[in-house]
Order: sequence, then structure tokens, then C-alpha cells
Amino acid sequence: MQKDLLIKAGLVGVIFLLLQIPLGMIGSLVAERQGRQAAVVKEISTGNYGKQVFAGPILSIPYVEEYEQTYTFEKEKKSETIRHKGVVRFFPESEDIDGKAAIGTKYRGLFKVRVFNWQAKAKGVFHFDGKFAPDRVRANSRIAWGQPTLTLLLSDPRGLIGSPALEWKGLRVELERGSALGNSSGLHAILPVVDPTKSQRLEYALDIGLLGTESLSIAPIAGNETVRLASDWPHPSFGGQFLPRPESQRRSASGFEAQWAVSALASGAQQQLRSLIEAGRDCDAPCMDGLSVQFIEPVAIYTLSDRALKYAFLFVGITFGCFFLFEILKRLPIHPAQYFLVGLALATFFLLLLGLSEHIAFWIAYLVAAAACILLQGFYLGTVLRSAWRGASFSLLLTALYGALYGLLISEDNALLLGSILVFALVAAAMVITRKVDWYSLGASPAPSPA
Repeated sequence: MQKDLLIKAGLVGVIFLLLQIPLGMIGSLVAERQGRQAAVVKEISTGNYGKQVFAGPILSIPYVEEYEQTYTFEKEKKSETIRHKGVVRFFPESEDIDGKAAIGTKYRGLFKVRVFNWQAKAKGVFHFDGKFAPDRVRANSRIAWGQPTLTLLLSDPRGLIGSPALEWKGLRVELERGSALGNSSGLHAILPVVDPTKSQRLEYALDIGLLGTESLSIAPIAGNETVRLASDWPHPSFGGQFLPRPESQRRSASGFEAQWAVSALASGAQQQLRSLIEAGRDCDAPCMDGLSVQFIEPVAIYTLSDRALKYAFLFVGITFGCFFLFEILKRLPIHPAQYFLVGLALATFFLLLLGLSEHIAFWIAYLVAAAACILLQGFYLGTVLRSAWRGASFSLLLTALYGALYGLLISEDNALLLGSILVFALVAAAMVITRKVDWYSLGASPAPSPA
């Protein structure tokens, strides 16, 4: 291979590396916008209401154990009444929660956050079979049961809409602020005295409205928990330790429906909650088994922009490779400055995509940015390559590349496979086109013709 060709290839390589600087700057801008989006979510959560975690109800019954203790003092027998205080806590035997979530949007400038209004009705039962026996210090002690408390745990009570309505054994009971369980946040109600050693069924009903940001989580603390959720948001993301039953899921453009059925045999939420209460610690969703729904954006523009940038080197490399092949095959010199300008135009596409996608739908932003860059480069290359047809051919090549990139972006599960096929096809095309090229003769001076 001739010296001039090697020098030209080296210059093209240097230009390719230099173009990584503006591409890296665009990547930093995407990361900055992602950080600002996260800051807006935190700001709205701090100033209004955050992600919501709901658990309950929990029945806490205090008691006092009394027994007589006899002792001898100065040869005289005396008796003293000893009292020990304790609390026993019970979870519902079964609970059924039926709710609907209406989705709204809060804005901070260009950034937006999904908020929800959850309206739910819950009903359940505490069942006592008469076999319960509290732990005693003395076998024949007396137990006096105190005023029981029913607790609802909420991660952010600021999201409450009005006052939740609670019915206990068919009677309305007022809820008060605070969980009455150490540092945990929520609500509680004072109930009539309950003797858990007697056989009985205690039914309850709850009507609650709750505002939250981005996600709703429910801890299944009942023996058998059934949760139904409907929403007008068509793009839910289900998480937590329990997913909805597949046959119950319904999705459409107008929203979704889902149903969970969780048994205490499969969930450790009861034991985890007991440990938290005993330790006096508060809890968010990760510290308990639960089910959750995130009301996500169908198109995360910053995530897609970041993924598109990961393929930027491929765009520039393929375009420069086509230029270089064209130059050596057609013996049409292309100046390094022209390589650099074309590379800058390719980099500008990603900046245009980011800016436009913050104002319009991502696919429209992609179409506009790609069309602008293709038309600009087609016009420029028609002059550089001294042929409108050659400029149009490169425009078709760029159109195919932009189309392939969009396919990679929207097909996240198959992105690696499609990307591998694309690279293989391009390498195969280059090998087929150049299979008869005599690389040693490229750039050599033509032999002098005989006199």
C-alpha cells in the first residue's frame, strides 16, 4: 500500500477520534438532563407527596398481666401484686382491596412527573378461634385486656384525600393522625375492647383516597390478600416480590387492569413488619415483601437518547468507511476538512434529537432530526462528490442507517441481535465490494506510455 494512502487513512482515523469529543459532550448533556429529571421528581415528592406504600390494618391489643408474689420480710410473710405490660398484634385473616388510579402530570419547566389519585375500598376480617393464649410470666396470672388500636401504615400521609372512612363491626370509627407504632407513619383508630381468647370474627371496611408520585406499593400482610387495580394509564410497570396473575391482566390504549392474590405462606411481610415495629424503625417499600406498580413513561426520551449515542461511533465509522472506499475506488480525492464537516453533521443529529424530543413525541423528533441531517448531507455531498446522483446515493445509505438505528432503539429486547446482524451485513458488503481490489496498486503512479 502506498505511503500517501497510509497517511490519508491515518488522518481519517484522527478525525474519527476527534469527533468523539463533541459526541462525549452530547452524552454529558443527556446525563445532565437525566439528573435534572430525577431532581424534579425528588422536588415534587418533597414539596407535595412521594411514592406511596400502603400496609394494614394491624390490630394491636395491649394487656396487663397480674399475679401475686409472696415473700418473707422480717419473718413475716407479705404479698405483692406484680404487673407486666405487653402488646399482642394480629393481622387480618383475609383482605380484599379494590382500587382505581387516575393518572395526572405535574410540570417543572420542560420536565414532567406522573402523579396518581388512588381511590380504594378495602374489606377484611380478623378471625379468632378461641385458642389464642398470650405468653405469661406466671402460669396462673390474670390478664386484663386494654383498649385495642387499629393501624394503617402510609409512607407519606400528606397524600391523603380527606378523611378515610373506617367501619369496625358495622360501626363508623374515627381515624386519628399517627400510626401509634413507634416511628412508622400512618393513621390509627381506638376500638372497643377485644378479648382475643374468645372465638369471634371482627369485620372491617375501609374507604381511602391517596395521592402519590410515580409508584404505588402494597404490603400483603393478610393471611390471604387479594388486590385489584384499574387505571387509565396504559403503560404500567409491575414490580415487587409478587406479580399480578397473568390471566387477570388487561391492557389497552385506555388503561390497564390487574389482580394479585398473595398468601401469607408465600410472603414474609408479617414477620418483617413485626421486626420493624419491635425495632422502632420506619419502612419504605424495599424493607417488606410487597407488590408495586410504576406509572412509567412509555418513551423515556433521555434513556433512548443515551442508547442512540452508544451507536454514534458506528454511524461515523460507517460513513467514513464509505467515503474512504469511494475515494480509493473512484480516485476522487476528499479533503480531511470535508470528512470532519460530515462527521459534525452526524453528531448534530443526536443534539437535535435530544432538543426536539423534549417538546414533541420522540418518534416525530427522530423523524425531523434524521430528515434534516440527511437533506443537509445529501446537498453537501452532491457537490463534494461532483455528482447529484452520488449525493443521493449517500443520502439513501444514511436513510437506511437512521432507520436501522430507530429499529434498535424501539426493540430493546432484540437490540444486541439486530446490532450484530447490522455490523455483519456492513462488513460483508465491504468485503464483497472490495474483493477484486488490488490494494498494492492503489495510489501508485501510472506507468509511462511508450513514445
